[in-house]
Amino acid sequence: MTRAAFARAGWILAFALALLGAPPAWAQTAVASRAKADPVTHVYFIRGFLNVFSTGLDDMSAQLARAGVKSIVHGHLSGSAVRAQLIADRKKTGKLPNPVVIVGHSFGANAALSVSSLLAADGIPVDLVITIDPTVDGPLTPNVRRYVNYHFAGNNLGVPLTSPKLGKRITNIDISKRKDIAGAGDDHWTVTANKALQKEILSAIRRQVGRRQ
Repeated sequence: MTRAAFARAGWILAFALALLGAPPAWAQTAVASRAKADPVTHVYFIRGFLNVFSTGLDDMSAQLARAGVKSIVHGHLSGSAVRAQLIADRKKTGKLPNPVVIVGHSFGANAALSVSSLLAADGIPVDLVITIDPTVDGPLTPNVRRYVNYHFAGNNLGVPLTSPKLGKRITNIDISKRKDIAGAGDDHWTVTANKALQKEILSAIRRQVGRRQ
């Protein structure tokens, strides 16, 4: 190998090693964009009794994942796990976990109300609690900034949420009057699979994410 060829080979090797050690600008930009877009939202879905009547919550979680929003689906007995995770996140980062959204159906809606109230004692605010046909009307606590409650009036299962102290923080929506939900044949057991309801809930979550991120 001539001296010129040897020098050229050395230059090519050095260039290759430089590429391996530092990605090109476009790659660095892409990595930075992904890091910046990393979601910080905590969205918890809580299924109803036996985990078999709330499959629409899994659908919504999957749709959020495709939009880059973190969420997790729990059973109705997992309220303590949700609480423990939020407390652990605060201890790990030294900051309040924001925003926090909890969505529950039936017994899972009851759990959503319970765990959000327990978070009050932990000093953790909850930005949005969405309940779908809960069978109890509380507890309701001031650490929750907004409650949205979908319920079927007169089905002897779901109930409205009321609290004179919280007033306008609570929105009750009687879905027995909604032709796009009850009129579509859905009831307490199947309502989470209703596309109109899913779209409405996902829109509320995305608005909350945009407001706090």
